Amino acid sequence: MGRAGPAARAGTGWHAAGVRATRPTSLLALLLLAAGLLGCGPGEDPDAGPTSAPVLVGAWPEPEARLLAEIAAGLVTAADGGAQVVVLADADAARRALELGDVAVLPAYTGEAWLEVLGRADPPSDPATSLARVREFDERDGLRWLSPPIGDVEDLTSPPADATFAFVVSPAAVPAGEDPPGTLSQLAGLLGRLERPTLCVEPGFAQRADGLAAVLQAYSVARDQVQVLGVPPADAVAGVLAGECDAGLTTATDGQVWRAGLQPLVDDLGVFPAFVPTLVVDEDALAARPSLAVELRPLVAALTTASLGGWNGRVAAGEPVTTVAEDVVEQLLGPSDPDVAQQ
Repeated sequence: MGRAGPAARAGTGWHAAGVRATRPTSLLALLLLAAGLLGCGPGEDPDAGPTSAPVLVGAWPEPEARLLAEIAAGLVTAADGGAQVVVLADADAARRALELGDVAVLPAYTGEAWLEVLGRADPPSDPATSLARVREFDERDGLRWLSPPIGDVEDLTSPPADATFAFVVSPAAVPAGEDPPGTLSQLAGLLGRLERPTLCVEPGFAQRADGLAAVLQAYSVARDQVQVLGVPPADAVAGVLAGECDAGLTTATDGQVWRAGLQPLVDDLGVFPAFVPTLVVDEDALAARPSLAVELRPLVAALTTASLGGWNGRVAAGEPVTTVAEDVVEQLLGPSDPDVAQQ
């Protein structure tokens, strides 16, 4: 899928036992020292004693990860703390930086951790189960997954967010006078009434036994009942909007989907694995700044599929990630002026 959310990767992971016990000084730490992100700030006297180092929030170039990192950094900054977003090459490098202690906070996805950290090819669909196992595993190495509230998993406006795979349906495929489907079960019923409907999905997903074949089997849709077109997620969404795809596969928090006003369908039978986004925090950073988890809590508590999708939609529309993040921080914290708060 080209992202660190529901990526179809089955590697053994990058976790190495004992790596945090040594805490070696890495190239990233040296670069941060050289750049002045650690130690004295501009205009400070180097002989006046140590200054408080900023909280380093890791990210990778994918917009959703950048957005979550910028919001996290903004919350720490709003609490009179220094924070700096450090963009690493990719999700693997970002995870490694967290393990080495080079960053203190990192956005992460539970399903991705099952695949890459636990080395498990069977991420569960239940968000609570998905979170519990990776949280337990990482606690042994001093990494704390902040737990979001677990609400109605079939309600896109209820926490937690789930950036898992999701189908969207073309408005042109819905008969006049009918409400569009909201679940995959309802989509299956619609497909049964269409003549040779076209599904646009990522080529690898279309070929894997645990991909499209598993979805069709779970929802009782015969493979010869549909035409399958293998395209990247962005093209699947474009095809849905153009009416060339009756349904297309992307992710539930895809910004283009939310920008276009499409509705990601709920996987009501739980075929797709949960990819719950939250923040992972270094316990050493929590010891140094005990308020850190409380400062980050507004983001963790507010993350729903709909909220994250809406924020991503603004980025997809061309707004800078930093601008969207600043607005979100302001919304999460509410008005700072007591007079405004009373209005």
